[in-house]
Amino acid sequence: MNEEHYWKTILTGLEQGKHAVLVVIIERTGSAPNIPGAKMFITLDDAMGTVGGGNSERRLFDRARTLLTEEKSSVEKVHMEHSDTAHENSSGMICSGSQTFALIPLGKNDIHTIKDIIESFTKAQPGVLTINEKGIFFDTSNRLTEDRTFSEDGTSWIYHENIGIQDRLFIIGGGHVSLALSQIMETLDFHITVIDDRKKLPTMIANTYAHMKKVVPYDNIADIIPEGDNIYVAIMTFGHKSDEYVLERIITKKCKYIGMMASPAKKQQVFSNLEKKGISKDLLDFLHSPIGIKIRSHTPEEIGISIAAEIIQVKNSKTI
Repeated sequence: MNEEHYWKTILTGLEQGKHAVLVVIIERTGSAPNIPGAKMFITLDDAMGTVGGGNSERRLFDRARTLLTEEKSSVEKVHMEHSDTAHENSSGMICSGSQTFALIPLGKNDIHTIKDIIESFTKAQPGVLTINEKGIFFDTSNRLTEDRTFSEDGTSWIYHENIGIQDRLFIIGGGHVSLALSQIMETLDFHITVIDDRKKLPTMIANTYAHMKKVVPYDNIADIIPEGDNIYVAIMTFGHKSDEYVLERIITKKCKYIGMMASPAKKQQVFSNLEKKGISKDLLDFLHSPIGIKIRSHTPEEIGISIAAEIIQVKNSKTI
């Protein structure tokens, strides 16, 4: 889900005097579909995103449309049990577990908050989204130690979520695979930066999916790549020498993922050269190369899919 795109679409509608309802999973137990933080944006004309699908989502969709039609402004909290033995609050689904949802009507009074949320995504700067029975709020000066929290006390409840602490992908090299990978990863809510040392490269110019594009020498690449468990790096420069040059300068970075596009022979040569320069085998073993999962990919688009799949696999693992 490209959440930034959805917020932008909702903002455009609000500025035109339209209204929307934001549906958010604020709590989940068991194997209920989708996770806290999943969102669906509903207007009288459209629906974007998903909070799990099935009968429960249909009921939430219908309730959101009712709120819009009746011009309701109060926030609603809905709890659903996904079990064939459930009676009260039954969703009609049997996947087990339960979910609690918040339905928040959005109008012109929320425009400033939504603009702040969009800016946080665009600049990859953290902030905290808060939802309670009064509406949505955004704090640009705060950051949670946990990505999402929910608590309630009687009729009062509150949900917090980190926003803007996106997974960030740095693609070093702006060629055809870079363009294809950017298009795929943009749909997955990654903040994408593409870096190349070549000016007026057609595929860099055509890349409208990256949030940032930098044309700079690779000498200072280490200063551009940050560290963190939300940082992913894919090296795919023009040739093996520049790949090796870049890798040597960032291999010590503590990132969630570093991958390099290479054939087995190229990988062996690059690794041999770097080991002679004192790069440890442990650091080199962390590198994903040849990059991507093995699906016998050949075209830039197929290679982009294989790299995206590997990044998702690493992202959903529990260790750096």
